[in-house]
Amino acid sequence: MRKHIRNLSVFNKTVLFSTLIVILVGLGTAFVSYHLHNTTTQRILTQHVLIIANLWRETLSTESIIKVVEPDTQNVKELKELENQFQKIYKSNPSHLKGYILTTEKYKNNGTKIIVTADERIRGNLQPSMIYYGGKEFYSAFLEVGKGKEDVVTSTYKDQFGTWITAFSPIVNDQGKVVAIFAIDIDASVISTYQKKLFASLFVALLLLFTLIIFFQDWGLRMLMSPLRDLLKGIKEVSDGNFRVKLKHEDESELGQISKQFNEMTKRLQFLFHQVAATKEQFSEIEPTSNSKDEIEKAIDELEMIMERTRLQKELQRAEKMNAIGQLAASVAHEIRNPMTVVKGFLQLFQDNQRLTESEKGYIQLMISEMDRAEAIIHDYLSLARPDVKQTDLIDCAECVTSLVDLLSSYALLTNNIEIEIKATHLAYIKGNKNEFSQVLLNIMKNGIEAMKTGGKLSVSIYEKDKYVHISIQDTGIGMTPEQIERLGTAFYSLKEKGTGIGLMVSYQIIEQMNGTISVESEKGKGTTFTISLPCYQ
Repeated sequence: MRKHIRNLSVFNKTVLFSTLIVILVGLGTAFVSYHLHNTTTQRILTQHVLIIANLWRETLSTESIIKVVEPDTQNVKELKELENQFQKIYKSNPSHLKGYILTTEKYKNNGTKIIVTADERIRGNLQPSMIYYGGKEFYSAFLEVGKGKEDVVTSTYKDQFGTWITAFSPIVNDQGKVVAIFAIDIDASVISTYQKKLFASLFVALLLLFTLIIFFQDWGLRMLMSPLRDLLKGIKEVSDGNFRVKLKHEDESELGQISKQFNEMTKRLQFLFHQVAATKEQFSEIEPTSNSKDEIEKAIDELEMIMERTRLQKELQRAEKMNAIGQLAASVAHEIRNPMTVVKGFLQLFQDNQRLTESEKGYIQLMISEMDRAEAIIHDYLSLARPDVKQTDLIDCAECVTSLVDLLSSYALLTNNIEIEIKATHLAYIKGNKNEFSQVLLNIMKNGIEAMKTGGKLSVSIYEKDKYVHISIQDTGIGMTPEQIERLGTAFYSLKEKGTGIGLMVSYQIIEQMNGTISVESEKGKGTTFTISLPCYQ
């Protein structure tokens, strides 16, 4: 049931729940109205029977009643006169009223004695004793009126004669003693009849009301849902590739604003499609898409083609750049390396001259250091021009990292009092050129050490995940911005004062040729983490 309701349309759900609310409100209103009318009718009957009781009691002779109920007297004449008065009053009032006079005597089983009545049915049922055995409701009111001097009215009750509401009025003698009780019954079955008529009237009224409400509700909801149906139709058209669909914008309500925004969206999609088509035309080599496809599929195919062509162009540009750098590196190595070796040799000979002063020896040592730095740069260029990746070895990552840490520990402590920590969970092996792989680790670890100018900690972790060996090198140095990370690995870009960026560029190239990747995470002022990921060799 719940699943069926969940699958209904928005319109049907709205109609269903609003109809249920209307029915509940209508039934609640009918119940309150029914209860209120029932209570009001009973109150009116109670007031009516009290008024009639007081009126009848004033009509009767109190002296005659006292004489009739006195036990010491047997005044038959007075009894006859009282009965005649009852007959006259009884005939002049509606048939649903029954009057009689009770003694104050109490009998077993809630019994009371009637001494005068004009109702032949009561007389015929109670003769010769004329003792009436009423229910608890009747007898409680009888006892209450016998104790006091005020009128008492029962609620609705039933007996062998029907359904009644009884009003009791005390008859008091000169000494203030209640000597008799005048009672009048009003037929309460009219309440039941009235209830049936009221129920029928309410049923018909609610039926008509529900019919009108559901009719106008259906009409109103259809008017309200019309823009939503148009919107769903428009979305279907767009999903089928028709960007020219437009919705009616009739007002500034929320639904009107949705239609307006939908039209704006289709306008921009159409413009974007035209731009994609125009861009595609610039690539003459791209084959035209099939005419059987809709516009969205065409646009997606064309975007994929443009992205693929752009990727190929970037790869070509990168290859051309690497080729140019390689040629430059070979030229520099050929033209400069030999002269620099000769110059460095003569500088070393001059340094051994004992006639030089300490200042002159310091200048020569400075020139030799600069020549060493120039040789290191030329070596980087040569590595870039002729990377040795043809030879592959089985590399134990933990052993390789450990040997490099041993090599760099003294350098790290002497440089800035830096501690190096290794975390290796288990053995991990990869395939590649061991020298080139060591060169990558050395470049990254050395950069991390140099980035911690005020000391810190370099952590190297080795672990396997998703069939890849991951080597994480984390420092606590100066860190980098996202823009700086984006430029890493490009030629001639370095964050060091005397760096060329060639070392890191060569590192990226070596890892790429080993079918791996290098990812960088960094935050300015908090350090940097380089993660080398390479296929695991089982």
